[in-house]
Amino acid sequence: MNRLLQRFVYRFSNCARTAAVCLFILFLFLCLPTQAHGEGWVFFRSEIPLHMDTIKYLKSQCSHPLVFCPVGKTSFSFIESHPPEFVVVLGDAALQLALTMLWKVPILVSLVDHPPTDSRIVFLDTQQPYAMQIQLLKKLMPAMDTIWYPYVSERLAPCHCLKQAVASAGIRINSHRLNDPRTLPGALRKLAEQTTAIIFPPDPGIMNNAIIQSIFLASFRSKTPAVSFSEALVKRGAIFAYVLSPENLAASISEIIDEVLVNGQPQNSKRVFEHWELILNMTILEKFKLPISDQIRDAAKKLF
Repeated sequence: MNRLLQRFVYRFSNCARTAAVCLFILFLFLCLPTQAHGEGWVFFRSEIPLHMDTIKYLKSQCSHPLVFCPVGKTSFSFIESHPPEFVVVLGDAALQLALTMLWKVPILVSLVDHPPTDSRIVFLDTQQPYAMQIQLLKKLMPAMDTIWYPYVSERLAPCHCLKQAVASAGIRINSHRLNDPRTLPGALRKLAEQTTAIIFPPDPGIMNNAIIQSIFLASFRSKTPAVSFSEALVKRGAIFAYVLSPENLAASISEIIDEVLVNGQPQNSKRVFEHWELILNMTILEKFKLPISDQIRDAAKKLF
């Protein structure tokens, strides 16, 4: 009788241990992160046209399934529900939301000036191509020695990249903060110098109609060429712009996603956007008597 009882207890203990091990494995399977979902999350702001246009092209260019997560409409419960395979971020607000994730997955960040230090981030730098702008200006104006740079927001004061591009070209920068409208007339007097060109930053404060119209009027009177970042400003009177198109941005994002998923997180977490589209205002170039070569003309995406 005792032997039968001992065998029963022994077998029961083995079964209990086996059941405990199985339950523990099931717990790990359910609770630990997994890449089984294979989807990418795209964080963006639905009220920004560039974000929406980029998403339109991402849908057709990205070979991986995407889940779109607009800021203000994406719940934390969804973010915590399961890990994506990768994340795409468009803009600062989207980045703040994406960084609430605990998942250790690649986060491709674009349309942000300076992302925080985070081992998950791969940064696509879409800052204005100042070196390209100055290089083309020097071809059009070999005697140019000064860049007149207006801004309102302190965030868009001359950055390291602009200062470096100016120094490399052997010219100088004359920057003016126009947060007080009363300083504008004095700042515009600098445009009377024949060896000066204007570079507009993507500063919403400068886009105030009174400021931008005053700058263009002074530019036309003194024949001081202006370089912009948008097609709209080229139409208004800038001689050229290197424009970030949503189609090219989506293509660059898709390329980096493919690379990261194949090769893993890169050691160099910063990439520089290269596929800028050149737009020329031929009317203003002719009025300012700035010769444009056939090579530059042929490289332009649009002519006005």
